[in-house]
Amino acid sequence: MQIVRKETDPLHLTLELTLEPSDYAPKFESEIKKYKNQAQLKGFRKGMTPVSVIKKMYGKSILSDVINEAIQDKLFGYLDEQNLNYLGQPLPNRDENLVFNLDVNNLKDYKFSFDLGLAPELDVKGVSETDEYNYFDVSIPDSIVEEEFMAARRRFGKRVEATDTIQNMDMIKLEAEELDGNVVKDGGWKTEFTLLVDIVNDQAVKDELLTKKLGDNITFDIYKLEDKDEAHINKYLLKKPEDSDLEIGNMFSATITEVTRVELAELNEEFFSTFGDESVTDETSLKEFLRKDIKAYYDNQALQFMYRDIMDRLMDNNEINLPETFLKRYLKESNENVTEDVVENEFDAFAKNMRWSLQKSHLAKQYEISVEEADIRKHFTNSVFSYMRSYGNMDYSFISQTVDRLMKDKEQVNKAYEEILADRVFSRIGDTVKKKNIAITQEDFVEKVKQLNERVNNL
Repeated sequence: MQIVRKETDPLHLTLELTLEPSDYAPKFESEIKKYKNQAQLKGFRKGMTPVSVIKKMYGKSILSDVINEAIQDKLFGYLDEQNLNYLGQPLPNRDENLVFNLDVNNLKDYKFSFDLGLAPELDVKGVSETDEYNYFDVSIPDSIVEEEFMAARRRFGKRVEATDTIQNMDMIKLEAEELDGNVVKDGGWKTEFTLLVDIVNDQAVKDELLTKKLGDNITFDIYKLEDKDEAHINKYLLKKPEDSDLEIGNMFSATITEVTRVELAELNEEFFSTFGDESVTDETSLKEFLRKDIKAYYDNQALQFMYRDIMDRLMDNNEINLPETFLKRYLKESNENVTEDVVENEFDAFAKNMRWSLQKSHLAKQYEISVEEADIRKHFTNSVFSYMRSYGNMDYSFISQTVDRLMKDKEQVNKAYEEILADRVFSRIGDTVKKKNIAITQEDFVEKVKQLNERVNNL
């Protein structure tokens, strides 16, 4: 086999591969022999069909498969041997690869050409010991701790019926009738639904509800009760059949037929044990536990905020050229349903992601970072554990089964791999660069995060 390299453009390489009979003939003859031994054609005993007949009937198909396999082995073997950092996959050269006349009785040389897009050499700037980034030290107010404390008591509490004045977190059941002016409409629409008072969107109605109790009446515009679209109101509040064209008014009068609220969990050993921490034994220690938990959350958010700042600066300050012509062709040829217009419209976003991916991979190699299967399993375990804990479900058997299922999902595994790799790269950067600690209130930090998300989503 011979391979000739042609560097046609910067970051664009063409490989001319010459496949000689010695590269594929032994495999071809071996496959022909297998067919001969297995074939049972009319007029011949099994295994006794002449080779000439086998070649005539199946030879070109067998030779084509053998040549394709040899090309893959030789080409990718060469790429690994030369340690070429290429993007995407090699593409057959459209100008030089012609339709070949396969002659099974006269094996000869075959030439193939493949185009490659090469990754640029990188020297990432912005991650040295002299580079400085802001790190926000978020202060946690007592009010946030108290909110989380009460939320925990509600989460582990039990729902009971209430007959006194309705409260904000009560769940109410309403039996509603359509109005005609100020009276119930004769033959009008009737419906029944439950509603959490806290999510009532019409403030006037919400304020009035907070003065009512079981058995009282209230009037409202049903389309203003929740901050939802008309389809949601029709389906869940009016409970109107999808195929119905019946016109229903918006004003309703309703009787409050049921009021339930969560009775806060008692501050006892059973409640404190649900947090899975031996230090939590009373209200004071629980609030301290919650404060540390909230602080850890915002510390992580602050790190993620700083990491985004690092990423933005790396993207702005490191010019990374790409083999754009090759990549556009690769995107189109590797996705049958993608048109030229789609490629052109979405290429900038694709290129931006690739530039970041190249920097991330370069830094991972520089820092000698690797991600093992055990790391991915631990990542899944922590994610599932955290999710289940928020619902008070600590069924470790279920958690283990969920992790096993995620480990079999290739897409989820790849996503976890990239997340772990990115976290470790950012962590190493964070350990290297200077951090300028800036004190900030929780409220101001939340606003900064909101602004960042809006900017990122609008890119």
